[in-house]
Amino acid sequence: MAGVGSIKSQEDQLTSEAGASPRPHTREEIIEMMDAAAAKARKTAKPTDGILNTTSFWLLWAGVFVALAAIVYVLLSASDAGGAGIILAGGLALLIAVFLTGAGMKMFSPVLVTGMSLRRTSGKRPGGVELAGAEILGALGLAERVLDGDADGRLVARRDGVVTYANKAYFALAKQAGVMGPAGLPPRIDRLFAQQGVEATKLFRLCKAAKSGDPAEEVIYQTIGLAGGGERRRFEVSVRPIKGADDYVVWRLRELPVEEDKHDALAAAYADLPRPVFALEKSGQIAWTNAALRDKLGASRGELQSIDDVILGETRELVSTLWRIDRTETKAQVRRRDADPAEAVFSAFRRGGVGEGFACVEMVVDEAADKVEDVKLSGDISESPFGVAIIEGEINRDGRIVEANKAFTDAFSAEKKNTPLAKCVNAVALEDIADEIRRKSRSGGSPKPVETTIGEGVNARTFALYARPVRRKRGSYGVRRTLLYTVDVTDRKQMEEEYAQDQKLRGIGELASKVAHDFNNYLQVVIGHCERLMLKHPAGDPAYQDLVQIRENAQRAANTTKQLLAFSRKQTLKKEVLSITELLRDFSPFLNRSIGEKVKLELINGRALPTIRVDKHQLETAIMNLAVNARDAMAPKGGILTVRTQFLSGEEATGRKVQGLSEQDYVLLEVSDNGPGVPAELIDKIFDPFFTTKESGKGTGLGLSTVYGIVRQLEGVIALKSEPGKGATFEIYLPAYEEDQVEASSQEASKKITSAPARREPQDLTGAGRILVVEDEDPVRAFVVATLTDCGYEVTQAEDGEDALDILEEDTDFDLVISDVMMPDLDGPSMIAQARKELDLGSKVIFMSAYAEAAVRDQLDIIDGAGYIQKPFTLQGIAVAVKDTLFPPDEA
Repeated sequence: MAGVGSIKSQEDQLTSEAGASPRPHTREEIIEMMDAAAAKARKTAKPTDGILNTTSFWLLWAGVFVALAAIVYVLLSASDAGGAGIILAGGLALLIAVFLTGAGMKMFSPVLVTGMSLRRTSGKRPGGVELAGAEILGALGLAERVLDGDADGRLVARRDGVVTYANKAYFALAKQAGVMGPAGLPPRIDRLFAQQGVEATKLFRLCKAAKSGDPAEEVIYQTIGLAGGGERRRFEVSVRPIKGADDYVVWRLRELPVEEDKHDALAAAYADLPRPVFALEKSGQIAWTNAALRDKLGASRGELQSIDDVILGETRELVSTLWRIDRTETKAQVRRRDADPAEAVFSAFRRGGVGEGFACVEMVVDEAADKVEDVKLSGDISESPFGVAIIEGEINRDGRIVEANKAFTDAFSAEKKNTPLAKCVNAVALEDIADEIRRKSRSGGSPKPVETTIGEGVNARTFALYARPVRRKRGSYGVRRTLLYTVDVTDRKQMEEEYAQDQKLRGIGELASKVAHDFNNYLQVVIGHCERLMLKHPAGDPAYQDLVQIRENAQRAANTTKQLLAFSRKQTLKKEVLSITELLRDFSPFLNRSIGEKVKLELINGRALPTIRVDKHQLETAIMNLAVNARDAMAPKGGILTVRTQFLSGEEATGRKVQGLSEQDYVLLEVSDNGPGVPAELIDKIFDPFFTTKESGKGTGLGLSTVYGIVRQLEGVIALKSEPGKGATFEIYLPAYEEDQVEASSQEASKKITSAPARREPQDLTGAGRILVVEDEDPVRAFVVATLTDCGYEVTQAEDGEDALDILEEDTDFDLVISDVMMPDLDGPSMIAQARKELDLGSKVIFMSAYAEAAVRDQLDIIDGAGYIQKPFTLQGIAVAVKDTLFPPDEA
């Protein structure tokens, strides 16, 4: 009993030393426990137990000899005993066969049974226990209990990872990780650690060693559980082959403390070192950091888990350099939580840890950048053209302006000291500035501006704010100070908005111009062939009225394309100097008929107005569009439409704060209504193409955008003023025209426009001569060829520029060449220029195009003396243009 008590006391001592998780028993302790159990069995045995054991032993052997004798007898007398003897002999033979088979397959052994019985009767200690300890533990049922009592996770698996056995600690760990297999089976080791991506290489090395039957060990970090994002835990995972069972390996998972100063001997040794040191794994993971490094970077314990948490930028090359552990110094920029990024030098000086392990790295930060910065506004800064202010406190909370220069106080009305910054800058801008400060602290780089608008209406100014935190002593808990710079970017913003609007209108204008081009080609065919049919069907013909309707509607469609060209600012303008008063007086009857009876027109003309130089038709179109728009706004009750003109001097124009106005004299044309007005949120969109407030199907959205295009092409400015419930006023500013500029401008215009002569309408449209017609649109070419043939000309046709050159190579004796401007591969002007240069072409030229003349003027200018006619033209129009070109009036 004393032996058992000593064993129990040893167990208690081991349990108390290990805490709640006792360590496994050694082989010597297990043998001692078995001896104590045998001694206890001998002492508790009764005196009669030895007599019974001896008697049972001799009776067993006596039975064996009797059985053998009986078998021999039965075999000898089986032939005389008849059928019963044969059956008895067969049964005994079968019994012998079973014993022999069991002994051969080692299922049981009669000799072993008798040997064990003999040992029990003699009471001798088994002498082979030291050589067969594992077998005896298995026989006693202790092996599984020993493993289940181990606090470390134990796993027996095949080399390919298939689990054979897992102890209770492994089961508990798998349940905490939530990776239990189906039917509650223990998971494979690679499934248990599959969640940790950066540790995958370590697990790969362990599995590779297990497959090869080699021992290996690594330290692996794993996030266990789901609550709160899981708990980061640390394990020493080892794998060992099993001697005598080559197809199996045993895994051991020993949990290590997470606290960095308890990781290993190196972590504890460097924990209080005054120089910053950390352990870097080859994967970029940080195993531990000492207090000095965390203090330098302003990080808390456990916050630095990867090299990316320390270094700014790419880290792969730095990790490779440090893992050579040759004390090479490498520079990099480090992140600091409580200060700006700083330059630091890294050097690795030794290796440690389990398995692949880690490199011990020392970091030295450039202390020169950490000097306390004392900022004050000098006299030069006080008078600088940009704003500067010193802010104390958090920008988006309790920040106050303690110092500011004149530019800042004038812009933000911060004359008083300690004025809260929130009173000068809106909350959204303050939050953006605070975010920018945090971003710069993390990543460095140049500060990005935060834009804010001060004031409203024409007095609104836009400022770009730049914030820079003032450096302070590390660890200091004083008030934060920030330098705030402001730059007035109002003009730049206006230019950006104007440019964006211009680009938007330019893009849509190009689309509108191309649509008008194609549409004019279609209308050319409709109008041309309609007029040819009208010649065959005179006024008394029943079909004549139908043809008139077709021609009139085609002409209305042609006027629509002119609106598209006006919107794209590519229509041909015929500017003339005129009085705005006379224009409105002559145009007012047409306005009255357009706006209807429910709308009253009031015309208020200013006095002593200067003349203007505009395209009369286009300006009337713009006024008509505004009038119709006002009529629709006042429907159905009607109202008053006021058209007012006045003179505006250069000083008055500048004071109006209207974008686009320069310091010069203007004639102001106002078109006002007393309708509901335009909502404030729609004013900026009112001139956008295809924008309309009318119901679907009742507006195209091109009316006001067309007006905008006309006014801009007339070198004017248009603006809108509106108040809800008080109507809307469209203001058109047209540059005043000086009388002494009339003659010079007229001469300049005459130089630019060299259209085909159309000065008279001859009664006789017939003629004689050879004409080459070059047109890529087959229907248009067919109409022109048929019309000129009917007029008596000899006409040759070409499908495009290349075809025309082939014809001209054979014959250049043409009196006139009529060519389209835009054609595939080779355009009309280039074709004529090449023919004149290479083929010595001397024919007269008329260009035709569905684009406005202004859009193709640059191309037409390369051909001297060329005429121009715009599609869609009438039958009479093309005939007159050809005859006036071949037979000018002064030669008639």
